[in-house]
Amino acid sequence: MYNGFFGFREKPFKLVPNPEFLFLGRSHEEALAHLTYAVSQGDGFVEITGEVGTGKTTLCRVFLENLDKDVEAAFIFNPKLDSVQLLKAIHIELSIPIVDEDPVSLTNTLNEFLLQKKAQGKSVLLLIDEAQNLGRETLEQLRLLSNLETTRSKLLQIILVGQPELCDILDAYEMRQLRQRINLSCHILPLTRKETHDYISHRVNVASQKPETLFTARAVDLIYAYSRGIPRLINIACDRSLLSAYSLDRKKVTPHIIRIAIRELDTRKAARAGYGSFFRKTAGIVFSLLLVAVLLLAMIKGIRPGWLPGSHPVNHIAVKTDIPEIAEDPVPSNSLPPEPVSSPSPVIEKAEVKKILSGMNMATTRENALAHVLSQWDRQSLIQFDSFTKEIGADPYFFKIAAEQHNLEILQVKGGLDLVKKFNLPAILGFTSPDQNEKGYLAIVGISTDTEFVVFSGSGNEKVRLDTDELMPFLNGDVYIVWKNVFGAVGTISETSPIASVVSVKLLLRQIGLASIDSTPVYDHAVKEAVKKIQAKHGLTEDGLVGRMTKIILLREKEQGSIPCLTEYALSDPLKGN
Repeated sequence: MYNGFFGFREKPFKLVPNPEFLFLGRSHEEALAHLTYAVSQGDGFVEITGEVGTGKTTLCRVFLENLDKDVEAAFIFNPKLDSVQLLKAIHIELSIPIVDEDPVSLTNTLNEFLLQKKAQGKSVLLLIDEAQNLGRETLEQLRLLSNLETTRSKLLQIILVGQPELCDILDAYEMRQLRQRINLSCHILPLTRKETHDYISHRVNVASQKPETLFTARAVDLIYAYSRGIPRLINIACDRSLLSAYSLDRKKVTPHIIRIAIRELDTRKAARAGYGSFFRKTAGIVFSLLLVAVLLLAMIKGIRPGWLPGSHPVNHIAVKTDIPEIAEDPVPSNSLPPEPVSSPSPVIEKAEVKKILSGMNMATTRENALAHVLSQWDRQSLIQFDSFTKEIGADPYFFKIAAEQHNLEILQVKGGLDLVKKFNLPAILGFTSPDQNEKGYLAIVGISTDTEFVVFSGSGNEKVRLDTDELMPFLNGDVYIVWKNVFGAVGTISETSPIASVVSVKLLLRQIGLASIDSTPVYDHAVKEAVKKIQAKHGLTEDGLVGRMTKIILLREKEQGSIPCLTEYALSDPLKGN
């Protein structure tokens, strides 16, 4: 409708994954790098998540279109299939003849196909979009397919792409076997403010085939505020804004036009809000009238209701609010280590958050942040990285590989400052710079008070204190915890784990004071209850299993005083045998 008016050869903000309009934000580039790296390394399982509308499907298509000629791919975009339907869909995508629809026969023909491709020097991957819709039975079938392998490598690589609910599904206890096989996870974030400006300009320029400033800077800011950087919402808002500008005979999209468009998009939402507001106001009026009626009735009858002031003497009752987090149980609560308390650091000056973040060299923040955190563990001067490590493109891989070079591991999670306080270990936080909207990293190495974190201000050794409330708006949710795996086991430790892993957990529990734990190689009820109590103490899921987060908590409790912590522990008597 408005193409001729603005000089477009086609609509710039259509909701279809047109490669000509491709624009990748920093987060999308990292996800694409993860996928490319995973394929090159032959990793078995890969998980990519992102909110609705963040461009996951577009990313999948770009990835598939740029695959090497020696890679064959099956793309499943409608995963509401049972296990047999999934096998048949894979056969169809890979052009494998279906002789028999029996699951065993389908698996055998697929295995023969994969072996043939392996002999030809080719690899095969299966990419499933909207994977959060997969049923438990189908996920189990995928796990079985991941068993198709030779003595040297996997025959089939599997990539699961879906909404954040996919993480919750895979984190379920019954999915632990599948979860342990995932070699790589990545989360796609919405566009930043700067990326939103670039995204809109890019699509307009492609559609008009010439540089064009159609949206004013303030108009784009309003679109960013409305869309929160989600590409699909950006497209919807921009398309409606262009239509509004066309109807008003305006060649520029201004803030006024954006407000008109957003009001139209939010009409239904506003109507619902108004409807609810009417009932809230009505309920308030009715309640007030009833209250007046009760008071009048009480005055007429000479009754003073008990809840009126002065109706009876006030009994001052002391209410205990420090309810223990761990209830009485076979494992006594006094056997658990004390909570950490803040350790004031008056010698460290307080700094302004914006000034510190703006003054950092954004090109080197990941190296500087990791170097500072690793130095806390090695208790030495600032660590230097070799040129090969510095050239690693994807940040998660850089952190992982660089940490492994110092016999440490990285736990990558999504969260904020509360998560960092929970683990009480030096951490790396991702942030967005206040002025340039670029991504950077910050090394958290201490907590001076409940509201202040101690950080390194840059590449040097100067520490400063930052107010957490001021810091929060700039954090993007990326958290990297550095820790040491003393268990010698990968994955969750449970009843089915190897003997050595079970004994290592029992030994550690005894070392932190739980002398009632025996040394038999059995993950028994006492172990599970002890682990549950420690999980409850630290706000973790109380499943009694020792996953990565629980490993970190157990490590921290065992190594009090010998590992770097953000806060100091209160002194206490040694734990007695219980």
